This record gives sequence, C-alpha cells and structure tokens, in this order.
Amino acid sequence: MTRLPPPGEPAGQPSMDPADSPIGEQGGRFSRWSFAKRLSVISGLALALRLAYVLFVERGDPLSGDALYYHEAARLLADGFGFIEPYRYLHGGAQELLFVGDPSQVVETANSALPIGHVEPTAGHPPLWVLVLGAATLVGFDTVLGHQLIGALVGTVAVAAVGWAGRQMGGERVGLIAAALAAGYAFLWLNDGLVMSESLVVLLVAVAVGAALRFHRRPDWAGVVTLGLLGGLAGLTRAELLLFLPLAALPVLRRSDLEFRERARRYVAVGVVAAAVLSPWVIRNLTRFDEPVLVSNGSGILVAQTNCDATYYGDKQGYWEYLCGLPQPVGAHGEPLDESRRDAEYRNRGLDYASQHWPRLVIHAIPKRVGRLWGVYAPIQQLRADKLVEGRTFKLSVLGLVQYWFLLPLAGMGVLTLRRSGRPLMPLLAWPLVVTVVAALTMGATRYRVPAEVALVLLAAVTLDALAAHYLGRWRHRTNEGTARTLLR
Repeated sequence: MTRLPPPGEPAGQPSMDPADSPIGEQGGRFSRWSFAKRLSVISGLALALRLAYVLFVERGDPLSGDALYYHEAARLLADGFGFIEPYRYLHGGAQELLFVGDPSQVVETANSALPIGHVEPTAGHPPLWVLVLGAATLVGFDTVLGHQLIGALVGTVAVAAVGWAGRQMGGERVGLIAAALAAGYAFLWLNDGLVMSESLVVLLVAVAVGAALRFHRRPDWAGVVTLGLLGGLAGLTRAELLLFLPLAALPVLRRSDLEFRERARRYVAVGVVAAAVLSPWVIRNLTRFDEPVLVSNGSGILVAQTNCDATYYGDKQGYWEYLCGLPQPVGAHGEPLDESRRDAEYRNRGLDYASQHWPRLVIHAIPKRVGRLWGVYAPIQQLRADKLVEGRTFKLSVLGLVQYWFLLPLAGMGVLTLRRSGRPLMPLLAWPLVVTVVAALTMGATRYRVPAEVALVLLAAVTLDALAAHYLGRWRHRTNEGTARTLLR
C-alpha cells in the first residue's frame, strides 16, 4: 500500500504504509492473519483479566461518584425517561446528602426540599457512555454487575484498538506490544470494573490516534470524515476530548502537495463533520435549558469544587472538594434553578474565588493540579483519594502507579525514536498536552490522565520494539558468525 508523501518529501516517490512494512527493519514480517490471530489472543487474555477483576474484586461493591451517575442515568434512560438528573429523581432533596458525612453541613434550601421523583433534564455528562449502558440495560444487563461486565467488554475492544493504532504507527510488532501493554496496565483496566466512561475513552482515543496517523499519511476525504466522526464521538464521551481534533488535523495544513485552499478546506471539514456528529445533542441542550448549553453542564460545579479554601490551602490542594459545591444555588426568591442556571452560578462562585486568590492559584493550585495528574505530587495521597471517591482498590492502584513509572521513561525514549525516524508525533503528543491543560484549569486526578496513558502505551511499545529489533539483530549476527565458523572448520 502506498501513501501520499509527507510534508517535505518529493511528490511521485510513494513510500510504504507502516502497517504494511517490515517490523523494525529486522526480524521478518508477520502475515495479516498472523497479526489478527495474535491480537485476538492478547485481547482474550485482556478479557480474562477484566472479568476476573469484575467478578472477584469489584463484584458486590457499591458504585460511587460519576460511576453511580452513569449507572442510574442509563437505567432511567432505558425506562423511557430520557436524559434526566438521576440523583434528584431517585433521592429528591436527600441528593445533597449523598456524599456528605455530616448532615449538619447541608443548609436547608429549596433543593433539599425536593420530592423523590423530581424530573428535570440533565447534561451533567456527555451522553455516549450513558447511551451504551442504556442499550445494555434494554437487553438485560441492568444491574451494577451487568454494567461492570459491559465495561470489561468495552475495555477489551479498547485493547484491540490500541493494537491497531500501534500497527498504524510502527508496524505489526509495535501493535502487538502495545496491545499487550494495554491489556495488563492496571490504570486502564481498573476503570472497566468501576463503570467509568474511561473504558469508552480508551477505545475512542486509540482509534482516533490510529485514524490521525492514517490522515497524516493520506489526508483524503475519507480520512477527513473518519477523523471528524471519531472526534465527535469522543466529544460525546468527554467534552474535553474535542481539544484533540484541531491538533490531530493540523498536519494537513503543511502538505506541500496540496494547494493552500484545499488544505484549509480539509482542515475545516474535519471540524464540520465533528460538529455534525455533536449537533443532535447540542440542539437538544439548546432547547431544553434556560442557559445556553453545548456539550455538558458539568464544568461550572467543577470550577466551584476546585477553587476554594480546601483546594488552595488544605490537604486537597490541586484536587477537589464536594463540600465546596454546597449549598446548591437557588434563585433570587429561593426557588430551585434548572441545571444550566445552577451550573452558571457554580462557575461564577469558583471564578470569583480564583480571582480573589489568584497568586495562590498560580503558585500553588495549578502546579499541584498538574503534579497530581502526572503522579509527581502526593501520588499515594491521590491514590487514597481515588479509593474514597471512585471506589478503586488501593493495592491495585499502587500496582498501576508502579507500572506507570516504568512506562514513562520508555515513552520518552519512544518519542526520540519516532522523531529520529521522521514518524508523526502530533497524534500522540497531543493527548499529554490536552490532559495537562484540562488538569491546570480544573484539578489533577488519576483517571484524567487516561487519554495520555494510551499515548504512553503506544510510545513505550515503540521503544520495546526497537530494543527487541536491536537484540534480535545482535543474536542473529552472533548465530550467523557461529554457523560460518563451524562451516570453515
């Protein structure tokens, strides 16, 4: 398979697609069937690990945090309620007490007086993961365990997607190594048993990276549609993932074999396709809420809960505090507000605090947010917070942290290897940049790093492939020398 020449390469000299090339220039080549078969075996092992984790570790544990939201919202969707706020429907005014240890900390307002069964539309999270779980609920996977099993299945497909992306990046052996790393990396499969949207995030990020790599080689209209489609789906899973799209499509603007007008058309068209994918959800939001809402209503409360005394001065610096979102906003006359107006009030609350404490924000909060994200500031404390808020098993989180520390230097060497070989880096480096910006603006949390961890796994696979090629080449050279000496005797 040939491709369009990359920027700076003379036209008319097609080069080989990495997916079809020899592996590491050494060690022969896997057949297409062999790659598929080997990837299937790795995926099968990944599924076995995830099922064991669900059935023997997480089974019977209650959900908490966002996982509880996804689970209950999916069940209500399957029951025909549409996308409604699950906490207010199921708990009424008691929803303010769900994550509070001391009830005296909750101020009596119109929100705490809401009756059970209160129905109001929600866009607290983008809809795609709720849609996936809602579809599973309709076919009988309606319990916590059922949703955990769906998470394990999606996580397994994500492992195969990582393998495909690795193949697009560096060939079949890189793909298999990347899939093996993704299969065993705890910070990926821990989410699969917790009913977190990160299971779907890993899948979409991996496919988006692979599509971006193909788009870099062949920025044709099929690539435009594919990349835009994946970007839109990623945004419907987590809104911040949309930040990847303008970076992933950027290489088309550097194509010397296309006129500038054509380059600009294709670059803009990627965004147009993504907007088309997002449009049904955006239109629904714009017509259902008092304030304009595009993808989600979740940013305002996060701003309030990450800009307060506890996260600027206390032991949760750089993190999040639920109590900083209380009391929930009410109207000028004490009446309940719809979700969009509550979110706007939350945002104002958090921004007001940040503006009054901006030196502390710049010197302490932002660096510690980024430090928490990358595991260099209070990493053990962060894992304990993950256990408390998300229900993660602490010992398995420590395993993930150790694996992460091994991945980091390998990924760094992978960047150097790709740079020396002239392979594209933007589809991979965009993810660490995106998650760092998001953490700096909000908070540092282990699961916020997941999109970047897909890139880390792929880059580490490049390094391991290069090491394997090097030592395999030395071994073959020694074997050939030994054979030659034997024949000369």
